[in-house]
Parts: sequence; structure tokens; C-alpha cells
Amino acid sequence: MAGICLSVLLAIVASVLYMGELQKSNKYKTQIQNEYSRALSEFDSRLNSISILLEKTVYVASSNKMCSFACELYSEAELAKSALSSLPVNAHSFETLNRFLSQVGNYALSVSKDNIEGNQITDTQKEQLSLLSATAKNISEAISDSQIKYNNIEHWIEVLETKADEVIADTALADSLTEIEENLSDYPTLLYDGPYSDHILKKEPLMISNAVAVSEDAALDIARDFLPNGVKPLKYNGEESGKIEAYRFSNNDYTVSVSKSGGYIVYMRKNEKITAMQYSYETAIEKAKEFLEENGYNNMTDTYYFTTDGICTINFAYLDGQTVCYTDLIKVGVSLSSGEIVFFESAGYLTNHRPRAFESPTYTQEQAREVLDEKLDVKEWKMALIPTDGAAEIRCYEFLCEGENDREILIYVSIKNLTVEQIFILLNTDGGTMVK
Repeated sequence: MAGICLSVLLAIVASVLYMGELQKSNKYKTQIQNEYSRALSEFDSRLNSISILLEKTVYVASSNKMCSFACELYSEAELAKSALSSLPVNAHSFETLNRFLSQVGNYALSVSKDNIEGNQITDTQKEQLSLLSATAKNISEAISDSQIKYNNIEHWIEVLETKADEVIADTALADSLTEIEENLSDYPTLLYDGPYSDHILKKEPLMISNAVAVSEDAALDIARDFLPNGVKPLKYNGEESGKIEAYRFSNNDYTVSVSKSGGYIVYMRKNEKITAMQYSYETAIEKAKEFLEENGYNNMTDTYYFTTDGICTINFAYLDGQTVCYTDLIKVGVSLSSGEIVFFESAGYLTNHRPRAFESPTYTQEQAREVLDEKLDVKEWKMALIPTDGAAEIRCYEFLCEGENDREILIYVSIKNLTVEQIFILLNTDGGTMVK
């Protein structure tokens, strides 16, 4: 009997140990799978960035901008290779991909080097850059598919390699490549939902830097006046620190932030349940314009919009005479269900808005147009003030162009030295216009 009890006890202990090891194994398996998923997502993101950057290079007519794009491409390619190395595959299986990623950065840098030395980018080089862009797009699409079918790793490896070879097999880049040892990093990121929608806010807010401080009670009155009549009373809900210090007030429906300096509305948000959408984005833009004018924000022009979860958010920039100041930005969100204003944000406006004395252009828009690639068809142009990476501002000619495959391209050319300061590719979607 004692022997039987001991056997049962040992069996129970063994079972518990086995369950513990199984639990630990499943835990490690989940952790590993999560790591692989993150690496795959990172790989997809880098390839998508590479595709967009390569497409931009086709429209570059400035050696400085080509150099900037080339450096960014080199960095993105290295990060993509790093993500690829974290995936559960052997290097041999991804020989084509590794070769492609090496070519992307090195070939772009090689073209940039020729360009800096005074040689124009040739049609052949542009064709090869376009092929590389198409390849990156194909690979990214394959990666996106693989994330859905990630349990079948062999399947997505096969698809990935096949799609890559479709384009790369037709290119003759090997003889054109020059190995460049320098490793570059810390490049600007891509921007979304409109040029400069999330522009630099590192500097001290200029509009409120010398404004008179307001009390909590005064700020509460300002917040109440900003909301529609009949709204439930607001209550003090704390203070906000950062570049724009503010008082925060709220009730069950609204949250409003008022700057301590000057008493300006920093943001307003309304909680609203979106039901059937009754309004178009055109109507939303008109309602947003009326709202801004009613609250004293004059000379604002709508630039871009996007719709998410039934709310149409419109980016407005200050119009200083004939110059659109993308630095002085206000965002307004309109419910397409009720037509009410459910979102307002003025951080960009409070940070950058002030009286300005613009210099006269050194070059005409006709001269600036000559800087553009001859393949581009200019549809519209206007004056624009854009932010620089160093938190400064630069006045440019903004050209809305049509490129290859009916792509809409925005190009900003300096009025002082005809330097191409920025290039954006417009993406027209069902939800609005976005840029990359």
C-alpha cells in the first residue's frame, strides 16, 4: 500500500512539474512570437518608408535634397536589415532581400554623390529608382499579407522572395553600385495627415510669451464662453504643465484647456457617440470655418482634412496676406453625425502666431518653377511659410504638381535661393487627404 501511495505521489509531482514546464514553455513561446511580430511589423514599416522615399527621389532636382533622401534611405535600409535579422529565418532564405536592402541605400548614395559633383540625375538612374520603389512596395505588400498568415512562416517567405524577384530580376544595378562605408542615422520622420500638421513645437510659445496671466476663475469663464449655450457647468480638473501651462476644466461631456498666459483655448474635446453619419466633409469644413470666425480666429484657410470614426478633422493655417503660414495651425473636428464641433486644438497657432514682416522674394515663381523636374506638370502655386527642422521658418513657393501615374506632388522652393526645401506625395483616400 505504501508503495502504491508513493507511486501516486510521484505521478502527481511529475504531473505538476510537467504542467509547470508546459506553462513556462507556452509563456516563452508567446514572448518569442510577440518579439517576432514586432520585428515583422518594424520590417514592414521600414519597407513602406523606403518605397515612399524612393518615389520622392524621382522628382528631385536639387542635389541637397537628393543627398538628404539618400541618407534617410540608407538609414531606413539598415534598420530594415536589423528587423529582418530578428526574424526566425536563416540568412540564405532572404538572400534576395538582403541584396535589395543593401542596394537601396548604396545606390541612392551613389546617385547623390554624382549629383553633388555636378552631374544631373539621368533618366536611367530615375528609372532604376522607380523600379526599386516598386520592389519595396511589392515586398511591403507581401509582408502585410504575411502578418495575417504568420502561423505559416514558410508561406510568407516564399511569397516574399517571389515578389522581390519580379522586379529585381529586371534591373541592372549591380554594376552601378558603389560601396559606401559611412553609417548615417537620426533622420527626419515622415509626416501624415497634411503638411506640417505635427510640426515642431519645441520653442517657447511666441503668441503668449508676454501675455498677461489669468486666474483660475477667469479661465473658467473663458472656457464656458467657448462652449455652446446650455452646456452643463464645468468644474476645475487640474493644471497642465509643459510649453503651454494651462488650467483644465471638464464635465461629463466636455474637456477644455485654457492657457494661464493670455487665457487662450489650448484645446477642447467633446465626448459624443457617433451614430449614422448625416453630413459630408464639405459641410464639416463650412461648419468649422463658421466656428473659427465666431470665436475670433479670422484669416484662417483650410488646408487638409481626414475623417476617422465619424469625425472630420480639418487643418486650418493662418493666411497672412497671400502667404499660407503652415506654422500657425489650428485643428477643428466636426461630428459627421450631429454636425457639432467636437474637437479644437490651437497649440501650433499659440506657439508660432505673431505679426510678421516678410522679405520680398529674390526670385519669381517662374524662376522657381524652372527648378522643378521637367516631368512634373504644375497645377497650382501659392506662397507658403513652412517650418524647418531647426524650429525656424522659411518662405517658399508651394507647387501642386502632377507626376507619374497621376500622383499629386507638393514641392516647396525657397524664395531666396531656389532650394527645394520639402517634397510631399499626396494620398487621396476615402477618409481625406494625407501626405507622405
